[in-house]
Amino acid sequence: MPTLEISEETLQKIKDQLGDELEIKEVKDMEDLIGETYLFQCARYAYHGKVKAVNSTFVTLEDAGVVFETGAYDNKQPGDLQKLPYDAKVMRQSIESFYKMKW
Repeated sequence: MPTLEISEETLQKIKDQLGDELEIKEVKDMEDLIGETYLFQCARYAYHGKVKAVNSTFVTLEDAGVVFETGAYDNKQPGDLQKLPYDAKVMRQSIESFYKMKW
């Protein structure tokens, strides 16, 4: 998995949007995400959940939901999150970005 480097200006914009509670965690590979909760922006939908497992094809999310509307990124709740009754499998090639949200 390639490393993404961002400028200090971009990091500051992210901090401004997500607020003071932003925790910076170094992620060297997808396995570093296990046990943490993230929002995955994908080609078609966004998925939110706790990363349970990662393999070369997909990321498994537990306590997962499809986010149809995030609302403002600094909100304490998403605009529209529909919980799934089972774990979600997010295809790695569909992931455009991922975020640690306040919700």
